[in-house]
Amino acid sequence: MNGRILLSMKIHKLVDLLQPDWVCTECGRQWGLWWDQGKYAGPVKHCATFHDGKCGVCGNKKAVTEARDYGYLKEGWHEGQ
Repeated sequence: MNGRILLSMKIHKLVDLLQPDWVCTECGRQWGLWWDQGKYAGPVKHCATFHDGKCGVCGNKKAVTEARDYGYLKEGWHEGQ
């Protein structure tokens, strides 16, 4: 992978600013772009790191990870709060 491609992958689009910092599994499965009607449709090989924190969607304290680990969230996720 050349430096130009790597650099472009690190640049965040404006829409990323509207994503929550942390997302729990339940909200990620409901709102994530990699989930379709309860079935995973994302990359075959993917790993995520979780920690105890507050979900930016439901507001509950539980195990959370970044929104990107669910393919980012669909439009309307903030209405789920």
